[in-house]
Amino acid sequence: MNIKKKIFCALILLVLAAVSVNAFEIKLIKLGLLAKMNSTESEYTNTWKKTFAPHNEILKLNIKFYDSLSAMQLALTKGEIDQMVLPESVANYFLNSTHKDFEAVLALPSPGRGLAFGFLESNKKLRDEFNQALQILRDDWTLSSLEGLYISSITNEDNLEPIEFPKFENAETIKVAVTGDLPPIDFITPMGAPAGFNTAVLAEIGRLLKKNIECVNIEAGGRSAALSSGRVDVVFWYEIDTVGRDKADIPDGVILSSPYFTWNKFIHIKKIPEKVKGGSGWNYKRNFLNLYRR
Repeated sequence: MNIKKKIFCALILLVLAAVSVNAFEIKLIKLGLLAKMNSTESEYTNTWKKTFAPHNEILKLNIKFYDSLSAMQLALTKGEIDQMVLPESVANYFLNSTHKDFEAVLALPSPGRGLAFGFLESNKKLRDEFNQALQILRDDWTLSSLEGLYISSITNEDNLEPIEFPKFENAETIKVAVTGDLPPIDFITPMGAPAGFNTAVLAEIGRLLKKNIECVNIEAGGRSAALSSGRVDVVFWYEIDTVGRDKADIPDGVILSSPYFTWNKFIHIKKIPEKVKGGSGWNYKRNFLNLYRR
């Protein structure tokens, strides 16, 4: 074999090697989630891989926790994470309100995920009273009506107004932690007032129990600390898994009510690349490929 053929063969081998390496390049996807109260980022990364991750050798996942939705949105904007993951109704609200620089890139089936009130183990009596009230609200369709009015119909914060709580003289006051980090389910106005579904449900529970309700604004990452310190009696939401064994958001010493809201999909949200903003609409190839790259 002459020298030119040897050089040509060597070049071909180099090209094939480069193609082979590129074809099997590991793609790391950094996902942002609201902080879990009973898991570390590393532990929940493993849980997510077992539960939701694609069966694809070249795709790897890392989970990053954030104490609030605003902090997670900022991280997504700055490129610290590739996508943030939200329950479907929260994602829809986020995308349909004022966040025009973001898009949904993946609808991930998540059967039986939901939210429940959280209490200290020593407060079982109050937990049982909340359960009784929730059952009444389910049976007479009040809970379903509030979901339709304050979750399914809401597209922006202009429709979410504070609810006036009933007042009972000489009655017990129950302090409830709300976060504003799952709008429109758990919503706090820009002026700092809880509003919408969270206040509507709590007002109905207070009315049935003949107890006064006081909301206390807490970031999602501070829910359990507020409960264990006695700052609040109830946390408005802990995320639950009604069909599996995922208790990543339920710390020891916390007991839960029955769920008052459930969903079946998580939505992955990504920042729209600058070059495609204002384009001619949704493009299958662009969106699919951009799932795994910035």
